[in-house]
Amino acid sequence: MDQIWLVSLASFAAVFIATALFYECLCLISRFVSRMTARHRPIMFVMIAGIFIAHAVAILVYAVFYWALIHYAVVPDLSGHVPDHFPTYLYFSATSYSSLGVGDVFPAEGLRFLTGVEAINGLIMITWSAAFTYFSVQKMWEAHGMEAKFCKGSN
Repeated sequence: MDQIWLVSLASFAAVFIATALFYECLCLISRFVSRMTARHRPIMFVMIAGIFIAHAVAILVYAVFYWALIHYAVVPDLSGHVPDHFPTYLYFSATSYSSLGVGDVFPAEGLRFLTGVEAINGLIMITWSAAFTYFSVQKMWEAHGMEAKFCKGSN
């Protein structure tokens, strides 16, 4: 019973930390891109690279929580083909975050809750980054008078 409380607390902390860091990354990307005077393609590459880094940071946060829970708490290790080194936790976190769930590494007991929470949090932040990209591109097109050019042929 103590394990579920510990994993629940860790899940709450991981969601808070990953989401806060993701938000700060998006703010940083937004400020950086708004100051760029380059053409559209370099701005898009910078924005997508920044968003990718933001997702990598969130995945890293969850990997650290998996590693810490397994090595310092009374939580069972991951099951499956699991060499005990940090890249395994990164791999598991990335497959959980993206809801890919390959299945060669899987959680046991209390870690299943954290894995489910990570998948939900990952889904939210992936859709958030898609909305961020959409609205950023829309704003960029409006600022450069491109909206009329793209919308002209749609009527």
